[in-house]
Amino acid sequence: MGMQTVWIGEKRLCQVTVSGFQDVPGFGLLPRGRVNGGAEIVRGARARLLRHGVVIAEDLRIGALMGKAGLTSRLEARERIGILGRCVLAIGHRGVLDGDQIQAYVRAEPAGVPPDLVLGYQDAFPEQRRLLGRAEVREVAADPLAGPVARAVVTEGGLAVGARVRVVRDGRPVAEALRLLALADGGGGPLDELTQASTGTLYLGHPDVRPGDVVQAYDVPPPQQTEGRKRLLTVLSAGSNATVAVARVQPVQFSPHGGEELAVGHRARVLRDEVVVADGLTVGMVEEPGMLKEVGVSYGLDTRVGWLDVGVDFPGLQSGDEIEPYEVLPAGHEPEPEIRRPESRRFLIGLTIGLGAVIASFGSADIWAAVMAWRSFRTPSADDGALDGGSALGLVLLFTVLTALCTWMLVLGHVRQRQWREQARRRSGAAGGVR
Repeated sequence: MGMQTVWIGEKRLCQVTVSGFQDVPGFGLLPRGRVNGGAEIVRGARARLLRHGVVIAEDLRIGALMGKAGLTSRLEARERIGILGRCVLAIGHRGVLDGDQIQAYVRAEPAGVPPDLVLGYQDAFPEQRRLLGRAEVREVAADPLAGPVARAVVTEGGLAVGARVRVVRDGRPVAEALRLLALADGGGGPLDELTQASTGTLYLGHPDVRPGDVVQAYDVPPPQQTEGRKRLLTVLSAGSNATVAVARVQPVQFSPHGGEELAVGHRARVLRDEVVVADGLTVGMVEEPGMLKEVGVSYGLDTRVGWLDVGVDFPGLQSGDEIEPYEVLPAGHEPEPEIRRPESRRFLIGLTIGLGAVIASFGSADIWAAVMAWRSFRTPSADDGALDGGSALGLVLLFTVLTALCTWMLVLGHVRQRQWREQARRRSGAAGGVR
């Protein structure tokens, strides 16, 4: 991920925000969520895991994709699920948390190489890999949710759930950068690993596995750096000279992001029709556009609408392109937790409407009680059951206190939201230096 051009040619499909987990036979707990930010999710696509905008894991696979069958709660295997569809998926990573985002993509095909043979972003060259284990496939069985599963015997080393694996047939690779989604013993019981000379079932999430194939697990050196993404920006208009482009952009609501502040010196890549066409760029200018100043400084709020001006060193920028700003971070960077509601403007709008209705009701009752008190003192009623002046004054005091209390709560909510947003700016600004 440290190379400037490794993303070139990647085509983004969609993303899934994890909203919970489901126990799936053969797999254990798998993340579930709704498809958004693209067209559809496809079984077999590659994936990365993001947490508050920081890339946590790369070179994952959508090895199994499931959705509910009709109106029932039963899961069925799917090849693809469209936008806004709910799904359960296996990606070969056990560290997924609620609120994480899974971004699905496909790699470019360099020189006509089939996509399954394209190495992962973090892969070493095959001759430089350290072999962890090797297993020979004896037979292939069908699983209703996982598709073809391989019953294999480990002939060397060991295999563990989540390991990076490749499939070799007749001495030649037929699939690269797969993930071992799950393991099971002879009776179907889940396993964490298989050791040498043991036999088990391998869930690879790859449709083309045959008896006689060899599954190799290999080690991948840990990355030295990762990235923290800002919100994706849609280019509304762009002007350029021979070296740089200045674009008027609008934040995209559902893009994975972490820090709220976009700063000069942040890195960027450009997407055109969901394909990465340039990477390793530098954000050279961020102009705060007057009355829409908050959009440029705090555009992480998902209800913000507006534009800001951004300059990047990519003269070929066009209207309709998307700019993805990011910070280069150390690999051990701990993502900052996302600011939760009531920071959200949507929540505050609901709070304002609710408390406003209550304030209006109590205010009206206060006016009514004041009128009744005035009438009681001016012309005392002969009816013993009528509201007397003392009671009316007590109601005036009560409704005044309630109205003042609700008004104070509403003002406090707006003040606290502004404070939290200011804290977010300072926090992201402190971490905003280029690394």
